[in-house]
Amino acid sequence: MIKVPHLKASVMEFTRFRITENTTEEALLKAISDFENDFLAHQKGIVFHCLAKNDKGEYANILLAEHTAVLTAIEKDIVSNPGALSFLKLIDKKTVDIHYLDIEKEAFFMPEHFSCIEFGTFALKKGNLQQLLSVSEAIEKNYLSRFQNTQLHFIGSLSEDMYAEVTFGTTLEATQQICSGYLSDSNGLALMEMIDETRMALDFWSVVS
Repeated sequence: MIKVPHLKASVMEFTRFRITENTTEEALLKAISDFENDFLAHQKGIVFHCLAKNDKGEYANILLAEHTAVLTAIEKDIVSNPGALSFLKLIDKKTVDIHYLDIEKEAFFMPEHFSCIEFGTFALKKGNLQQLLSVSEAIEKNYLSRFQNTQLHFIGSLSEDMYAEVTFGTTLEATQQICSGYLSDSNGLALMEMIDETRMALDFWSVVS
């Protein structure tokens, strides 16, 4: 894991993938360590990086940076770095799903302690970005603030009509329970009423490295 305490994040990359058939998690963790030490540690503007895993056996490469140019530079340089290539060789390319987010929140420092991430994508069936952000702010103020588990929450813009909700939590179980609580809380229901359920995906990820 990389966490730079004095830098603030404004963009995020979230890449879901599976490893190749003969790759072990032990080999993946070694490759991630080399990827961070030989490549990412030398890139300017990285705020946070980790590898996470869900209960389906999928992994996620999660990267937060100061601005979009940082992600662009990484994408350009990654194909010529041996440490990065060793990591990329372990990924089943057919399973890769990449999301780039503009974080719709004032640039922030990463929280101190968390072990899991909720990552959900969706389209709106009604309302617009400003209304979505207003609802998100109400959720943070009137619902999420009740729980010590919630360390960070934000909305991200993915494309012209797709968005993401991201939460960093202390424990996986509590994060899942709090998310489920949206369905019985007026603030959470206000968000659910805006979302096109046919274009929604939600998953929970445990940080592994």
